[in-house]
Amino acid sequence: MRNLYRELGVKSILLIEDDPWSRDSLSTFFRIVECSMQSAETAMDAVVAVSRHPFDLILCEYQLPGMNGLALLEMLGKIQPASVRFLFTSYPVRKLADEAARAGIQEVIRKPFAMETLEESLLRYFPRRRTGGLDPVCVH
Repeated sequence: MRNLYRELGVKSILLIEDDPWSRDSLSTFFRIVECSMQSAETAMDAVVAVSRHPFDLILCEYQLPGMNGLALLEMLGKIQPASVRFLFTSYPVRKLADEAARAGIQEVIRKPFAMETLEESLLRYFPRRRTGGLDPVCVH
């Protein structure tokens, strides 16, 4: 079985998701593809995780208790600027795209999504990351 995550150099992932079903589903998928993944249920849990461990990829739900994912990803980007950051949302994506771009978030992905959507996003960004180029936010 091809492991796209390994091929792209995605070794460690932080998933920030307060919905237990979504968190467990994504956690199971990342275990299957042998990615080192840590999950956080709250913004505070995410800040603690990022302060203790570097992540290649940070995936975050937009609507979190106490803080929206956009603000959280912007803050986490200041702690780990080399991390690729994707925002998931069930809200209209276009409304968040400009704000996400200003916050340095690489992709905004509309929920629900297929894992192929996430993988397409990784293919668009990770090869450029290794060459040092940065693209503006992509919207899906």
